[in-house]
Amino acid sequence: MAKSFFSSFLVAVFLSAGCASRLPMVDEVGKPVTKEEVKQRRTQKNFWLYTIGGGALSFGASFFAGVLVDRNSSSDNHTTLWIITGAGTALGTALFAHNGGVRDFNVAVEAVKDSRKETANQGIVEEQKRQEQIAAEKKKLDEERKKQEAERERLMEEIRKKQKNGSDKP
Repeated sequence: MAKSFFSSFLVAVFLSAGCASRLPMVDEVGKPVTKEEVKQRRTQKNFWLYTIGGGALSFGASFFAGVLVDRNSSSDNHTTLWIITGAGTALGTALFAHNGGVRDFNVAVEAVKDSRKETANQGIVEEQKRQEQIAAEKKKLDEERKKQEAERERLMEEIRKKQKNGSDKP
């Protein structure tokens, strides 16, 4: 009873802990990331790295576990050792391969999000330049308007002086 509970507990912990999860396929503004965009940026680098590394690690760990179990058996037949080693290696390799694939997917989603941020930042920079240009034009027009107002006031004063001088001469 204790052995089956312990083995069930180990399997549950092994399957639930450390499993990679996929990132949500939406960017920071809530716009969905399409599968085509992810597919364009996805590589298999982490899949192969995790598969090979995880297979080697799983082989070592399962071989160690198999040797511990096989030491207790009195037979010269090492079938138990190889069954445990093979099953552990296959299971570990499959889990690590899955996690590597998920990692590749997540990296691709992040790359799409980053490219969208760059595009948005370029748009913001262009908009800022346009706003600065508009502000400079406005300042130039305001200065021109002030000059025209000053000229207008000067001309109005001149006209008033002429009218005042003209009405004094009858």
